[in-house]
Amino acid sequence: MEYKNPIGVDIDLETGVIPGAKKLVRKLSDLRGYFLDGEAYNELLKDDPVVYEVYAVEQEEKDGDLNFATTVLYPGKVGKEFFFTKGHFHAKADRAEIYYGLKGKGGMLLQTSEGKVEWIPMKTGTVVYVPPYWAHRTVNTGNEPFIFLAVYPADAGHDYGSIKDKGFAKLVIEEDGEVRVIDNPRWSE
Repeated sequence: MEYKNPIGVDIDLETGVIPGAKKLVRKLSDLRGYFLDGEAYNELLKDDPVVYEVYAVEQEEKDGDLNFATTVLYPGKVGKEFFFTKGHFHAKADRAEIYYGLKGKGGMLLQTSEGKVEWIPMKTGTVVYVPPYWAHRTVNTGNEPFIFLAVYPADAGHDYGSIKDKGFAKLVIEEDGEVRVIDNPRWSE
């Protein structure tokens, strides 16, 4: 039997950075077609802000191993819609995931392939269990970066394509100063 060496890393809880981790930056231009309000998207695209950053510590993609990552999801909106991560199913759909809120506030939008949706608000200390077969997207509903830790099987993979065209069946918006979860009109098209 071959043993891997254990590792330990320090997460900067103020910034969400894991020193030495693989960094992924998603700007607004990487989310073309994801937001409902195309006019507001195009206006904000002139500045092309960073929507989120991911700091991942990854293992080989094999059964039994775990990856972990922090995400720093910045505050902002496109029209009424809060900034969010792309969202995905796992390529191996029977894989689960754990999210843990480190700083800020937001929530997780979860959805089955049939369109059943759950919204779970998150803040510092909230743990969300994402069951197998559920797509998931995080949303920043606050005024500061929403930072969270995710732990997932190394062989889970990401399936972004299954939800790219229609998105999620629900949208998370701000209306009259309140967070609201509403039907996505594109879902019924």
